[in-house]
Amino acid sequence: MILNDFDRDTFLRDYWQQQPLLIKQSGTGFVDPVTADELAGLACEPDMESRLVTRSDGNNWQLTHGPLNPDRFTRLGETNWTLLVQAVDQVDPGVNGLKRYFDFLPAWRIDDIMVSYACDGGGVGPHYDQYDVFLLQGQGKRVWQIGQRCDDSTPLRTDTPLSILETFSPQEEFLLEPGDILYLPPRIAHHGVSRGASLCYSVGFRAPSVTDLVQDFADVLGGIASDDERFVDPHDSLRGTTTGSSEISGQAVSSARQLVAGWTERQQLFRDVLGVYATRPRYPERIQPPAVKYRLDDPHQLFNNDQQAAVFTKNSCSRFFYSPGDDKVFLYVDENVFPCALQLVPLVQRLCNTPWHEPLTLSAAEYAAGSVALPLLVQLINQGSLQLAPPADDREPDE
Repeated sequence: MILNDFDRDTFLRDYWQQQPLLIKQSGTGFVDPVTADELAGLACEPDMESRLVTRSDGNNWQLTHGPLNPDRFTRLGETNWTLLVQAVDQVDPGVNGLKRYFDFLPAWRIDDIMVSYACDGGGVGPHYDQYDVFLLQGQGKRVWQIGQRCDDSTPLRTDTPLSILETFSPQEEFLLEPGDILYLPPRIAHHGVSRGASLCYSVGFRAPSVTDLVQDFADVLGGIASDDERFVDPHDSLRGTTTGSSEISGQAVSSARQLVAGWTERQQLFRDVLGVYATRPRYPERIQPPAVKYRLDDPHQLFNNDQQAAVFTKNSCSRFFYSPGDDKVFLYVDENVFPCALQLVPLVQRLCNTPWHEPLTLSAAEYAAGSVALPLLVQLINQGSLQLAPPADDREPDE
């Protein structure tokens, strides 16, 4: 099995967010959860994010955004093109299942799994990413060159819409075969070229920037801070002020900074900031409330008198994570915050840990009318993050 004998402690100590690592897993019998044809089909879907990268005349790169017309593939030839489809883990249970190989890392850090198919010579050019990534090789082979460390000042080519480095200095080269994994920390230049036809699964990890955190901090603070809390002139700071002075004194600057700094010391505020960031959906438009809202005063919408349980499924595009507090557990779902009583910890953990493609069965006796769980379930259903599975009698014959 992939990563079965992998030394996770050594990896976290010596490589994670520090330096690249090739993890040779060839011979593990890795089986691709999707085929090239299935990936091409997804790229033709209007609600999927896809890109087609082609290279001609040696170093001339073109980019086409999906959805693609199926006829486009018949005109591509057999060399120098790559198809990339984002968030395949949200539509394919097998691809989503690849996340289990990386369960030694916080689940909230995983963004999505992009799948790419490349024919011989295909690639996307030398580039770098702002996040950690594991490149899991599927069918075929790819050669990866590792280059220099980059940052925002690293020059990019201006003759292509792709973020291709103007200068690439390869320092290492690896050949990946089925089951092999290449880990790359942020801002490491890399360039992959397919040898023959190949599939690659790119597991990307979210990393909030300072800008992300500040913006989310402002949004969360705006929902809880009182408009009455305002700047106050420091004691005796106005003495000696010259009439008509336009000066903003150092004392005034310090007072304003302290006004804001007092909020940054609040642990719960930053818990919510990180929870909101971690659960921001990649495609929020795919999370829609039901046509008919469920009511808290009618629990039989969830549990019929003759039912012993209710079966739910998570929206495949929703993100569920939690954080324990002192006297509550805080559930974060699709940028919404749900403070929950500690007795709901088992339910919260099941909500977060159950994959979207697996049923979540809740006992009517434990979670029906009058329970503290019912309001939470109704809110999650009404915002479109949780769905009530139809009774078995109402399902299609093949379900």
